[in-house]
Amino acid sequence: MLQKIISFIGIFIFLLIAYLFSSNKKAINIKTVIIALFFEFITAMAIFLLPKSRDVLLAFSNFFTKIIEAAREGIVFVFGSLGAANSEQGFILIFQSLTFIIIFSALCSLLYYLRVLPFIIVTIAKFVKKFFGISAVEAICSASNIFVGIESFTSIRPYFRSMTKSQLFLIFTVFMSTIASSMLALYVSLLRDKIPTIAGHLVGATVLSVPAAIMIAKIMEPETEAPEINEIKMEIPDSAKTFTGSIVNGATDGGKMIMGITVLLVAVIGILGIINLCLSYFTDITIGQILGILFKPVALLMGISTQDATFVGELLGTRLIMTEVPSYVALSQAMNAGTISAHSAMVASYALCGFTSIESLSIAIGGAVSLVPERTELITSICYKSLLAATITTLITGTVAGLFYIN
Repeated sequence: MLQKIISFIGIFIFLLIAYLFSSNKKAINIKTVIIALFFEFITAMAIFLLPKSRDVLLAFSNFFTKIIEAAREGIVFVFGSLGAANSEQGFILIFQSLTFIIIFSALCSLLYYLRVLPFIIVTIAKFVKKFFGISAVEAICSASNIFVGIESFTSIRPYFRSMTKSQLFLIFTVFMSTIASSMLALYVSLLRDKIPTIAGHLVGATVLSVPAAIMIAKIMEPETEAPEINEIKMEIPDSAKTFTGSIVNGATDGGKMIMGITVLLVAVIGILGIINLCLSYFTDITIGQILGILFKPVALLMGISTQDATFVGELLGTRLIMTEVPSYVALSQAMNAGTISAHSAMVASYALCGFTSIESLSIAIGGAVSLVPERTELITSICYKSLLAATITTLITGTVAGLFYIN
């Protein structure tokens, strides 16, 4: 019960932090904030407290698992036993998990070509626009980020030149507060053995993060200009204009993503290893332990037990500087070893579900600047503040999950 009380208080402390960083406190639309917070609680109650919610999550997760195992045929065909589910060589991240990104990236691109994703996104965007009172451009990008990542920028390409600062800020915040469906398979493959319903929960985490991101963005950078009134419509990316091209381009994009993640992990973890070696000459503390200490108060505010707070704090800190991939790997290892409680693991899985890292921020800047180079100064002026907004968003998502989660 004490953890639930702390979680409830923690939500409002995170909101207070966002308020303190607001660029114009008087311009905050209180109605949007209240509606978003209400939707956050209602959605979390539906995920965790409805009588049949676990059955629905389990059914979806089982279905998603079957898709993953069917997709594994492509990996095994190319890499042999290295890509098998129970490989004799043991778990190798690039073969057993990362390669799923290629398949699901191609699948998403194909669904764009078939107009399945655009139809779903536009339908959701209409609800988001009406319910939260935001612009059509913001609604389209918010809805897109439930399914895709940086590709959501291309769906609103024609509007980038006329966007207000508040609109750009919200788009950056939502992008970094959610994960792409192409990454979902990776995290499900890591956590499904200990959390059978994890696929449903990770989708739930993204759904929870969208209203939270809208709420935090409109607190920290409220609208003070007069945005253009646009219709809710989205542009189909050039990469998904033909059937074969959508598969080829989607797979190629997925391959580039794997290469980027792999190179980044090798470089950053290698550098951290060198730093830890240097630290060992002066102290027994490692970079991981330092991150754990720095983020421990945050973990405690989320309702994490004191026994797990340092470890979860380390996961959050690692995510910020190294992307969420190594954090999910470490969480999976801790769950398999039984060194983290079920409650803490669930809260962490929700809180880590977002592209909330310095690397993802760089991707967002690069993607936006490539579309509208003339707005580089404005984009770079909001980037680090939007990273803070996205971090607060994912912390609220994890805290709300912990508030309603029952073992």
